[in-house]
Amino acid sequence: MPKASVKRLINCKKEDLIKLVLDIQKYPEFVPFCHEAKVHDIKEEENIVKIIADLTIGKGPFKATYKSDVRYNKKEDRIFVTNIEGPLNHLENRWFFK
Repeated sequence: MPKASVKRLINCKKEDLIKLVLDIQKYPEFVPFCHEAKVHDIKEEENIVKIIADLTIGKGPFKATYKSDVRYNKKEDRIFVTNIEGPLNHLENRWFFK
């Protein structure tokens, strides 16, 4: 399975960046080709925030909706995203904040 990894140094507070990544409903305002974002469910369990959300991504007539399971580990400041539904069989991304 193909993999890609990107590391970026972003000059802002870690807490602000985590808030930005978890504010899924605002993605259409700043994520290129993101047409719609919908949060279906948010649950908090001790140190874990669980979010189920859809993102509609595309350009012109080519659009697809991805349903994702987003988990934020407050203790470790990590976000794990796993594709639940959509055109790709496997899609994961992991955010590590220092």
